[in-house]
Amino acid sequence: MIKNKKTVDPKDDSSTKVVQLKISMGAAIECFEGTTAIVVPRTCFAPAKQCNDFFLLRSDAYMINPDYRPVLNPGYGGSAPIINLDSKQYKLIGPLEEAIADGILSLVNCERLAVKGLIRMSSKTSFIDSVSIVNSSSEAKLVPVGELKDVDLDLTDA
Repeated sequence: MIKNKKTVDPKDDSSTKVVQLKISMGAAIECFEGTTAIVVPRTCFAPAKQCNDFFLLRSDAYMINPDYRPVLNPGYGGSAPIINLDSKQYKLIGPLEEAIADGILSLVNCERLAVKGLIRMSSKTSFIDSVSIVNSSSEAKLVPVGELKDVDLDLTDA
């Protein structure tokens, strides 16, 4: 049994707190006679449980191969960049959609991207090596277009 603490309204952290109880498929499969499990390699799918994962899938980090599977862009040398989006601001997909509404951005040469606060990104922005972006204000700020390489960028007063 898996216990997840949540709120009734996932968009509102102050809404009534609840506990979600669920059971994993691995445990549930034993309840059905004649069933068996199979191992599916990660190369057959690109899991997306958090906005960090969706962000990667919507960048040039992934490509759709001829049989319509998302696969890591060969330019990454086998491992995707590490993405750390602000979990308070990008807990749900809506704010992420707004942040990347301008289109696909480039992470091809990015090793790590950390974002704290609300931002908007351009399809004309490339993140290179390790980039950290902070916006402590309550309004979303636009990340500059062009290449951002090994930089700690504070957009609070921008």
